[in-house]
Amino acid sequence: MAESSGTLPFFDTHAHLNLLPPELPARQAYDRAVSRGMAGLVNIGTRLASSRESIALAEELPQVWATVGIHPSEASATDAEAVNRLRELSRHPRVVGIGETGLDRADIPETPLAVQEASLREHVRLARERDLPLILHCRDAFAPLFAVLDSEELSGRRGVFHCFTGSREEAYGALDRGFWLSFSGILTFKSAQGLRDLLPEIPRDRILLETDCPYLAPVPFRGKTNEPALLPETLAVAARVLGEEPQAFSETVLANTRRFFAIEF
Repeated sequence: MAESSGTLPFFDTHAHLNLLPPELPARQAYDRAVSRGMAGLVNIGTRLASSRESIALAEELPQVWATVGIHPSEASATDAEAVNRLRELSRHPRVVGIGETGLDRADIPETPLAVQEASLREHVRLARERDLPLILHCRDAFAPLFAVLDSEELSGRRGVFHCFTGSREEAYGALDRGFWLSFSGILTFKSAQGLRDLLPEIPRDRILLETDCPYLAPVPFRGKTNEPALLPETLAVAARVLGEEPQAFSETVLANTRRFFAIEF
């Protein structure tokens, strides 16, 4: 591990411990992250099975919470029975969000946008019913996603665009609708200068950080399996871009996380 960012406290707001490879069990990854300063983690559901797995991890591991949802790549599975099961799962006391849901015109062309939109609307309605924030995935589909959000009554908790890589206009579109933006290891990539240029424009109290592990490991670990213990690399880059002391920025993001998910840690 690089030591440039020391043991700053951090919170991984979007992880998939259940998708880590066999050589890195969830418990081992969790313990390693805690040893590096992790205060907590939200494990994200992407289908019914992984939503149940996320809840099981939250029951097993201290300072882990869960979300329940069906990823847009699995949107065709969002039938009435699936929605009822998500509703039941969402009542678990460790569930703090609905999703990962959203729209994607880049990576999953095999799933028609209309099918993804129908699934997204079910998640929006469930989030409103349960008064929980939405965890949104968006790739090359901000306009139709904004259209769905504008046409539905939203939860007062709104939600977050996870792993945000959109444009300045798309960032303001999300912010103007009351949503938050979460940044991943992509922020550290050489190719992401536009994202680093945008970051100072984002209100400090609307910023979250995530790994999206096991994907998107930050520099200098790019190309390797990502894990929560690597999030301090992203935190350090974000603080530098913002011209802030890492400790102060770390505390800001922790406060944001507590407020967004309405949790204590």
